[in-house]
Amino acid sequence: MTAGGIVMIGATGDEGPARVGLTVSKSIGNAVTRNRAKRRLRHSVRELQLQPAMDYVIIARKSVVDAPHEDLVGWLRRAVAELSE
Repeated sequence: MTAGGIVMIGATGDEGPARVGLTVSKSIGNAVTRNRAKRRLRHSVRELQLQPAMDYVIIARKSVVDAPHEDLVGWLRRAVAELSE
C-alpha cells in the first residue's frame, strides 16, 4: 500500500501487540538523514491505532525527510486504513 512518501506492507503475525519494522535505504541520503527519517517515522507511528497481532513494514521514500509531521501521520493512517479493509 503506497501513501504519500511511504510504502506499507502488513501481515498477520503472532498474538500480542502490533509490531512495526522500518526500512530506509541509502538512496534517502547519508546516515544522519536516514536516522532522522527513522526517528520521524517512529514518532509518527506512536499516534496510530494499530491492530493487535499484525506486523507492519514501513518503507520510507525521500519525501519523508522533509514532510511536515501532519503529513507523515496522515500517510500512515491512510495506509493502515487501507490494509485493514
